[in-house]
Amino acid sequence: MTDSPAAPSATRVGPCTQRRTVLMALPGIVLLPGIASACGMTPTPEPASTVQQTTTVPSTTIDAAEIPVGTAKQVKAGDENVIVAQPAEGEFVAYSSRCTHQGGNVQVVEGMTLRCPLHGAEYDATDGRNTLAPAPRPLDAIPVAVSGDKLTLG
Repeated sequence: MTDSPAAPSATRVGPCTQRRTVLMALPGIVLLPGIASACGMTPTPEPASTVQQTTTVPSTTIDAAEIPVGTAKQVKAGDENVIVAQPAEGEFVAYSSRCTHQGGNVQVVEGMTLRCPLHGAEYDATDGRNTLAPAPRPLDAIPVAVSGDKLTLG
């Protein structure tokens, strides 16, 4: 009886076969996230808030006389820039000067009009609302306390 070599296996698995399998699957792996997104299988992100928020700054006192009726002025509160306005006699409001679009330093343009120099977003200093895109929401409000002829921010 002669020894005959064993018949070769019909399905050989080796490094080359495994590599081919992976390479053939790559197009599907690369396209799957795009397909899943297009079919609505991934959750859509929540839209940015359009509601005015409140923030605080280090407590700072200024003279009320620095802010005439119908005007706004930028002042420092610690390291923060703050817009303080007097829309009507004896009514004082304050806002962070940080633009709600990309954080630029909002400037007083004229009277009660505020503008971000980065992309032109505009705000009304009366209530902090955004009046010109691309700002998505009003400026952050800052508490103001009036005591005699002094304003305390923060």
